[in-house]
Amino acid sequence: MLHYQPILHVPTGEYNGAEALVRWQHPERGLLMPGESLPVAEQYDLLVPLTRWVLREVTTQNMAWRRQGLYLVIGINLHARHLSTGTLVDDVLTALAESGLPPTNLVCELTETSVAEDPEFAAAQLEELREHGVEVSIDDFGSGFSSLGQLVDLPTGVLKIDRSLVAFREGRKAHAAAAIAAIVALGSACGTQSLAEGVETAEQLALAVELGCTFAQGYHLARPMPAGELVDWMAARGGGRRERPGAVLPAASAALTRGAISPSQHA
Repeated sequence: MLHYQPILHVPTGEYNGAEALVRWQHPERGLLMPGESLPVAEQYDLLVPLTRWVLREVTTQNMAWRRQGLYLVIGINLHARHLSTGTLVDDVLTALAESGLPPTNLVCELTETSVAEDPEFAAAQLEELREHGVEVSIDDFGSGFSSLGQLVDLPTGVLKIDRSLVAFREGRKAHAAAAIAAIVALGSACGTQSLAEGVETAEQLALAVELGCTFAQGYHLARPMPAGELVDWMAARGGGRRERPGAVLPAASAALTRGAISPSQHA
């Protein structure tokens, strides 16, 4: 099954997107997270079929939301194995065509390590996706595998700053701030937006705002939730009311904390 975690557009204080996260409802062990379920999918060579299923589910669901007047950009996670098949672009475009969802309402996320085997082949596929209007995001940037060369070469529109930087240890705020500021500036110079992931406290959110992150995501803002819950959650906060974020406006602290939940609600 899929759960969706809302994403905050920091400059406007509006929720205009979400990340689709795979969950496995095990008949005996209950709801399993990706760390437990994806290795099983990989063992039985199910990662590519699973991604195709996610693409169909996400695009169909997002199109249904559009008909209800809820306009969201949804991110999905890709695996290196899908890049190596050479079918990624066709799989994405097929899901979009079958659902009728505009390409601009989909983001394909991948880690830098997933393109390491054949960077040129991966870059060609990502460039083709962007030419069709699908955005591409680099996940876990700054986790220890980040390559400045790949950042320059890969056609991406969003850098997701790894939670290890956002969730700084006590006494390391200045160091984390310097690293995040560098990533934001580097991305901006390359025409790339930034997303602070793993935001779990008001202090971490304030730092992301202060340093100019475009987006923020984490349990302090919202937990991942089933599709049915997301509609009411967004409606209560005025999220997804328009297709694109408006002009970049000074962020008001009241707007940015609207709808945040406490770290104790990490269900």
